[in-house]
Amino acid sequence: MTRFTTYAALILMGGLSLVSGATLAQQRPPEPDFAKAAAALHVSESALRSCLGPRPEPGQRPERPDATKVAACLSDAGHDVTRKDADAALKTIAPPPRK
Repeated sequence: MTRFTTYAALILMGGLSLVSGATLAQQRPPEPDFAKAAAALHVSESALRSCLGPRPEPGQRPERPDATKVAACLSDAGHDVTRKDADAALKTIAPPPRK
């Protein structure tokens, strides 16, 4: 009877580790630090977020922001931002490369 209990415990622990690993894989990555990028551009965080567009739905991969479009949007909103500035700020909040 103790052998059965030991095997059952091992199987249960293995199953739990598989479930917790699958749950971790489904979690959304942390949101980029938009305040950091906005500060680098000398604009408000809300202005930057509105120029970047809406966040994707869970499970959807976000599109890479176009620095030219972001710079144009911020310029249209009255901010003095170049494409080079926008590109540098967007690189600071880009996710690290996948391993």
